[in-house]
Amino acid sequence: MEPVLEMKGIYKRFTGVQALKDVNLKLYAGEIHSLIGQNGAGKSTLMKILSGNYKPDQGQILLNGKPVEIGSTAEAAKLGIAIVYQELSLLNNLSVAENIFLGREVTKGLSLSSKAMRAKTVQILTELGIQNIDVDQKLEVFPLAKKQLIEIAKAISMKPSILILDEPTAALTNEDTVRLFNTLFKLKEQGIALVFISHRLAEIKKYCDRGTVLMNGSVTANVRMQDVSELQIIESMLGDTYKSFKRSEKANIDRSRPFLAGKNITLKDSLEDVSFEIYAGEITGFTGLLGAGQDMLWRIVYGHAAANSGEIYVKGRKCIIDRPLKAVQLGIGLLTENRKEEGLFESLSVLDNISIPSLKMYRTAKAFPYIRVKKVKADCMQIAQSVNIVMRNIFTPIKFLSGGNQQKAILSRWLLKSLDLLVFIEPTRGVDVGAKSEIYRLLENLAQKGKAIVVVSTDTTEILGLSDRIIVMKDGRIRGVLDTTPGEEELLRMVQGKEAAV
Repeated sequence: MEPVLEMKGIYKRFTGVQALKDVNLKLYAGEIHSLIGQNGAGKSTLMKILSGNYKPDQGQILLNGKPVEIGSTAEAAKLGIAIVYQELSLLNNLSVAENIFLGREVTKGLSLSSKAMRAKTVQILTELGIQNIDVDQKLEVFPLAKKQLIEIAKAISMKPSILILDEPTAALTNEDTVRLFNTLFKLKEQGIALVFISHRLAEIKKYCDRGTVLMNGSVTANVRMQDVSELQIIESMLGDTYKSFKRSEKANIDRSRPFLAGKNITLKDSLEDVSFEIYAGEITGFTGLLGAGQDMLWRIVYGHAAANSGEIYVKGRKCIIDRPLKAVQLGIGLLTENRKEEGLFESLSVLDNISIPSLKMYRTAKAFPYIRVKKVKADCMQIAQSVNIVMRNIFTPIKFLSGGNQQKAILSRWLLKSLDLLVFIEPTRGVDVGAKSEIYRLLENLAQKGKAIVVVSTDTTEILGLSDRIIVMKDGRIRGVLDTTPGEEELLRMVQGKEAAV
């Protein structure tokens, strides 16, 4: 069978970085093809060339055997190429229907036909298996997982012949993931060529037909999923650099005095009477199904949201944390699962992103607004090197770093501030297996140095591997606290709300 799309000898270079080198890719109608590699391997750059965001320095693109030049995303759309990026492109101030048909509005005469757009949106979502979404609601009211599904529905509504999905399941529950792939199988049956980018190798093995593996901008393997193991894929991704994370002996914690304690925290429709304690030198894992309340609990502690009732104690003293600045002043830092919107200043450099909260520390004198610039740079460089941020230099705009390195830059921000409690919500979302091990090791080292670490994650494997103590939440309440590492089956039972096996 002839490929529906072929990319031949693709090269792309940015200032000081060879992003792609002689990359070849073939896509066939009616298959799910995975593009695999570490953050920074070249996956996104290759897909941005295919979708018209970048122009290749060298190489050729063939669509149904005919050479094409794709100069813009609009041209890509006309050629039947649609892409769903990991960082969403939806507008929070518009409704679901308005987002789905943005730029393709349905008209009746000279005016918009809102009724027709609503009806078509409901039809699209129903075909995707998405129910209970009010298409007249603005996007801002929906959680990240629902926004991801709406973004995918928008791309599918364009009826593409090639659909590219960049980390589409990163924010989805297992149930939503199954629903998504049921839809992708239907698209596959219709002859659509699907490109699936994910760091979840189990998903790639289970759902994809073939894969192309990239490392440092070059293709290292083309594989049929039925013929390879996950370990073989990892070896192709990382060469001989891969070292799986294995936690050293778990900490012996002094629990005579918690660093932070929450008492009877309640938020209508989200949390009910939640109490917990966090200790220095310990990694505490909070887990549960998406929406179980673990994320909202820590947004309340950080002052990003307000509880209806409850108390927070820091070092035994009752504190009112009504804004993030107050939390930082008390020694608490938060890294959310949504780096782009809640963590990064994308247009600023790595240096600026690390140093912003700490600039007051570098004033020449309290009365003067002058900063010791050389000292700021030196300290930021030292921390960036200690966490192994891969970058051209400290002045590189942070938007050019891979997801794992962006995450390490945000961690560096709070390390420079020297906070006592670091809270990570989904710390390795959208991060490849190599960077995951690095981040895990960093968290372990911080706990060994006496920091209190909280990891909030729906990934039970991550929680089991990292945590000294696991707190399981369901329906806004704490279901159990596990001081010894349980088996994965027991933890999954608790997460699902079932009784643990005796």
